[in-house]
Formats: sequence, C-alpha cells, structure tokens
Amino acid sequence: MSEDKPTVESNAEQLRSNAFKDPLVVIATGFGIGWIPFAPGTIASLVIALIFFFTPELDVEYQYAIIFLLFIVARLTLGIVVRKYGAKDESCIVLDEFLGMAIALFMVQKEWWLYVIAFLIFRILDIVKPWPISWIERRVPGAYGIILDDVIAGAGAAIITHLIWITQQ
Repeated sequence: MSEDKPTVESNAEQLRSNAFKDPLVVIATGFGIGWIPFAPGTIASLVIALIFFFTPELDVEYQYAIIFLLFIVARLTLGIVVRKYGAKDESCIVLDEFLGMAIALFMVQKEWWLYVIAFLIFRILDIVKPWPISWIERRVPGAYGIILDDVIAGAGAAIITHLIWITQQ
C-alpha cells in the first residue's frame, strides 16, 4: 500500500518540503542560509568570508584540512541529496559556496581589502561562469558538478587575489 504524496513543482520545492526534517538538507542549504529569498549564494559566501576573517590566522595545514573536510562533507551530503531529491545546482544549495569561498581565501593575507577582492572575484566567477567553469557545470553530473564549478571559481579567485597582493608589494 503506497501513501499518496503531494506533487511538488521542482527539486527546490522537494528540498523545501524537507528543509527541517532531513539533516542533510539542512547541511546542503547552509543551515538555512539557502532559504533566504535573495542571493543565498552570495550571503553564504559572505558568511564564510566573515568567519574566516574574524577567526585567528590559521597555518596552511589547517587551511588545507578545512578545505578537505568541506569537500568531503559537500561530496557526501550533496551526493545523497542529489540521489534522494533529484536536486541539481538549486539556488538553495549553498554548501558548495562555503567550499568555494574557503578555497578563494586559501592563504590570503588577513587584510580586509584582500578578503573583499577574493569575495567579489569568487562571486563574479561563480555567477558569470566563464570557461572552464561553464564547461564543468554542463558536463559533470550530480554532486561533483554542483561542487566543481565552485571549486574552480574559488581557485580562480584565490589566484587572482594572490596576484593582486603580489603586485601591491
């Protein structure tokens, strides 16, 4: 005997209907940040930038560890969320922005203006999606596709931010 389920209009609606029931949806949506009705990816990126800026400076090994753990959590969480709900890169999924912004800030000097530059460049790359980001987004399915476009945007932002820092020396 099957239970009748109400039809849902989109994958985002399926996620919303389980927003506080499924802990993986809570994690995937950045503990609720993804449900903010305007620019949830930008807000999630800003939250990570502020957390990183206001925490004590970390050695490179700790930065690697944070990025590695965020990648593992994102891969496992989004892998299940994609299979369970058929989710794509819905705007409410912001865990990938957490990871991308952490990469964008990798080894960036703790100067407010560098954090602003890293944030802005990451958001521009993540929204505009120039090649190879657009290629990855179109060709890589599932959780890896959701994650890798932000990883590449974050790496690009980190490289550009470091080049700006070097030229200011």
